[in-house]
Amino acid sequence: MTAISRGAVAASLAAVLGLGLAACTQASDSGPEGGASSPSSAASSSISPSSSTDEQEGTPIRIRIGDQSLEATVWDNSTGRALLEQLPLSLSFEDLNGQEKAGHLDRELTMDGMPDGDDPQVGDLGYYAPSGNVVLYYGDVGRWDGIARIGRIHGNLSVISDQAGDFTATLEAAK
Repeated sequence: MTAISRGAVAASLAAVLGLGLAACTQASDSGPEGGASSPSSAASSSISPSSSTDEQEGTPIRIRIGDQSLEATVWDNSTGRALLEQLPLSLSFEDLNGQEKAGHLDRELTMDGMPDGDDPQVGDLGYYAPSGNVVLYYGDVGRWDGIARIGRIHGNLSVISDQAGDFTATLEAAK
C-alpha cells in the first residue's frame, strides 16, 4: 500500500468511527422529548443530590459541640421520628476513618420502612443500625448496608470535622 492509500483508509476509518460515535451519543443523550441532555444530568437524576436533600421537610434540631452549634433537620421517616423521641441527647462521638463522627445510643432506633442501606452525602445526619450509632457525615463514605439517612446538617461542617479525638455533642430540639 502506498502512503496516499494508507492516508485515505485512515481518513475513511476515522470518518466512519466518528459518525458511529455521534449516532450512539445522540441516541443515548436524547431525553423523553427528544432534546439533548448531558450525561451528568442524567446520572445525577438517579441519586439524591445534596441540594435536594437540603430542601426536605422535617423537624429542626440543634447540634451543640462545646460553644459552637449547628442547625439540622431531622426528616419525617420512622428512624428520624424515633431519634426525635429521645431528644435531648448528649452523646460521646468518635471519629471513624476521617469521614464521619459516630455517637452510640443507649436505645436502638427502629429501621421499619427504611432501605437495607444507603449512600449518605456529605452533611447528612444518619443512623448506623448494626452498631446503634447516630452519625454526622462530613466526608463521603459510600454505600453501606445498615445506614439510614435521617436528616441534614446545615452550616459549616468544620465544626464537626475539626474535632480532635472524642467529644461530646448535645442533640436537642431547636427553639
